[in-house]
Amino acid sequence: MIEGMSLDALPAGFLILVGLAALGAFVYGIAGFGSGLVGIPLALHFHEARLVLAVFALLDCVNVVRVLSSQPRLAVRQEVVRLVPACVAGLVVGSLLLLLIAPRPLMLLLGVFVLAYAAWSLRASGTLSALGLRWALPAGFSSGLTSSMFGIGGPPYVIYLVHRGLEPAALRATMAATGLVSMGGRTLAFAAAGLLSDPAVWLTTAVALPASLGSLLLAERVRNRLSAVATRRVIEWLLLLSGLSLVVKAGVWA
Repeated sequence: MIEGMSLDALPAGFLILVGLAALGAFVYGIAGFGSGLVGIPLALHFHEARLVLAVFALLDCVNVVRVLSSQPRLAVRQEVVRLVPACVAGLVVGSLLLLLIAPRPLMLLLGVFVLAYAAWSLRASGTLSALGLRWALPAGFSSGLTSSMFGIGGPPYVIYLVHRGLEPAALRATMAATGLVSMGGRTLAFAAAGLLSDPAVWLTTAVALPASLGSLLLAERVRNRLSAVATRRVIEWLLLLSGLSLVVKAGVWA
């Protein structure tokens, strides 16, 4: 029992949610993003959206802190400084746009773009072309925007950083530093909306946390054996899944 909470507060079938959280953490540990892309759609078949989104938001924050704290000096400070202010601005604008416009057209547009990029990238061979520094602003802003509006903030800044020519370890650390802002902002937005007020959210998160962290540690061991090309392919396939998820979600909202 957690102080003030009873195990009776755990949702029915919570072990499924624990397993999916562990799966999401493994994906995040390998690629540096994508935990929600794998876990959330499956979890929504068994639990209500408020619980799923809140639990994954809290676990994502713990996972990103764990990854970043393991090798904080590997994060490329200059890239983080370029991305984070724009990401914060995007989080604010996205929260406001949710009150003003229908999010479906933007979600569909982003999904099609990410799908097209992933398909092109998977077919490409050799060294990726480099993106200039001027792309940091739109990448960071769109990451914050899509994080607050759709709960998926990874693709824009991931695409940008992949094309900056970083070493795999530096890429993961820099993605984690940027993701901390995106995920933290999303979690604060959920808290403001009341999604974190349910005791079942905190109890389920506490129960799932050991499995999530264990899965993350396992992923780190597997990741260390992957080449730079293999790591890039994992990211590209996850981007493909991300784009598909956005397109399907936009169609459902229609």
